[in-house]
Amino acid sequence: MKRLGILSLCHPHSTGNHIPALKYMKDRLPVAAICHGDREEARPWLEQFGAVYYADRDAFLADPDIDAVLITSTNDRHAEDCMAAAKAGKAVFCDKPIAVSVEDGVRIAEAVEKYKVPFLTTFPVRFSDAVRRTKALIDAGRLGKIQAVCATNHGCMYEPGAPDWVLDPLKNGGGCIIDHTVHVADIIRWFTGEEFDTVSTYAKHALHDRIQAEDIAVMQGTMTGGAIFQIDASWSRRPEDPMWGDVTIRVAGEKGAAYLDLYNNQRMEVYTNGDLRMQYPNLVAREHGDIFDDYLRHAEQGTPLVGAGVLDGLRTIELAYAAYDALREGHTVRVKRHLEEQNAG
Repeated sequence: MKRLGILSLCHPHSTGNHIPALKYMKDRLPVAAICHGDREEARPWLEQFGAVYYADRDAFLADPDIDAVLITSTNDRHAEDCMAAAKAGKAVFCDKPIAVSVEDGVRIAEAVEKYKVPFLTTFPVRFSDAVRRTKALIDAGRLGKIQAVCATNHGCMYEPGAPDWVLDPLKNGGGCIIDHTVHVADIIRWFTGEEFDTVSTYAKHALHDRIQAEDIAVMQGTMTGGAIFQIDASWSRRPEDPMWGDVTIRVAGEKGAAYLDLYNNQRMEVYTNGDLRMQYPNLVAREHGDIFDDYLRHAEQGTPLVGAGVLDGLRTIELAYAAYDALREGHTVRVKRHLEEQNAG
């Protein structure tokens, strides 16, 4: 049986998304160890999983009982943590963005190639039923050649309890562009089968005083095969909103079109005592669990991975940081791709 170690609980996705999924996977992928700087902070999860505690990363990675590592450290630590885990021979799950620079993303990809370890960027959107059904329709030619994809990803920036490091553009990697572009960028590549070619960016800091980075942004551009794309990313949701965020995707093909509303269309309206309440089943936890199940099927049965690999993660930050270049330079820029040969292999 494969056993998982969690490297850091610093990222809100760790206890907010991954651990709720792993709670239901104890019989398939038990959490053997947790490495975190504060044992008291880690205590509830150590007790929940019966996991071993580590304060030191190298000792944690040397544990022979750990087969795979979930990296949910601060974004600026991802590169060093991923490379250390790869060197230790562990399969790697890394939260998004995989790095806070394209150069660090390339270093991760090179380490994964050098040490021949599985790597999954934890993009749960690929495992949405609506996304997978749309992907099947596209692959079957039902929509024809994809001509345009427009996507939104709006969040609430973890309010009111955003960790201090998320508010630091150096540690976070930027603002809403790096935070909310990558998920839908991965789906745009997956749907079109094309790479990002050009991008222009419009952004501003207007909604949140606590962070000195962009909190509203729109990116648009072209793909290598001629499709056009647009991504609307922001931290515009508020804590009191009935749903923390959204992911919507509009796909226009030569033969047909599709519209996906991945979270809000799961709304339940409950009427009780003259009161209307809206509820949203937590499908995100299930989709995060599917990321780990995808790895287990690959490791145990040899099935192809559905999830995003290291180069998929790299391609999304290539777009995000090209978008920052376009914003800074005030014009459309080319999206530079790295490690094309490795991708071909």
